[in-house]
Amino acid sequence: MLELQDVHSYYGTSYILQGVTFSVPKGKCVALLGRNGAGKTTTIHTIAGLHKSKRGSIRFKDQQLQSLSPHQISRLGIGLVPQGRRIFPSLTVKENLTMPARKRKANDGSIWDLEKIYELFPVLKEREKNLGTQLSGGQQQMLAIGRALMTNPEFLLMDEPSEGLAPVIIDQVGEIVIKLKEAGLSILMVEQNIALACKAADEILIMNKGKIVWHGTPDQLMANEEIQHKYLGV
Repeated sequence: MLELQDVHSYYGTSYILQGVTFSVPKGKCVALLGRNGAGKTTTIHTIAGLHKSKRGSIRFKDQQLQSLSPHQISRLGIGLVPQGRRIFPSLTVKENLTMPARKRKANDGSIWDLEKIYELFPVLKEREKNLGTQLSGGQQQMLAIGRALMTNPEFLLMDEPSEGLAPVIIDQVGEIVIKLKEAGLSILMVEQNIALACKAADEILIMNKGKIVWHGTPDQLMANEEIQHKYLGV
């Protein structure tokens, strides 16, 4: 569904992505792990069109993305859950959800709407009249995921969904990712939490200094202490 081939990206004179190649199959979750500064968020931003690559190929369902603007990429069916949640502070929970709403039927004919979001996240229904910034960190993360789902994407980019959350909420985020995958979404999830990544993902990628340096299954990563220590600081 998504394929990056030899993608190179710079911030000014800083060489960030140095030939990144990987793919995310339809209906699967791929987790991208690595230390701070490895290039994970740049990868997400480059796919979403928020940062332009210098060379290489990024394809979504056989559509080249490099020449497209962020809103054009979103309309193709790619949703973004950004790092830091980026909740609109002047909008209520309900307004945060309805503002980006876009109708697009999934393969099974279903549509993400307010009712379905509230079914997935009942606490958002309870707090729908509150401002988004009046929610707890975990509730804001649920709101950020719900907001992305309201665009009815086929593919979800998730940047550090566990950042700053309590362990019990991180477990809930993992369960949510599994539910979304079971509903047919394809997911690329940037993470630093190994337990969450291994719980939710079908494949693990490890990035270091702008390159993919390891890939394998969650079980293979958990069994490889050398890789964990070398690239993840475990």
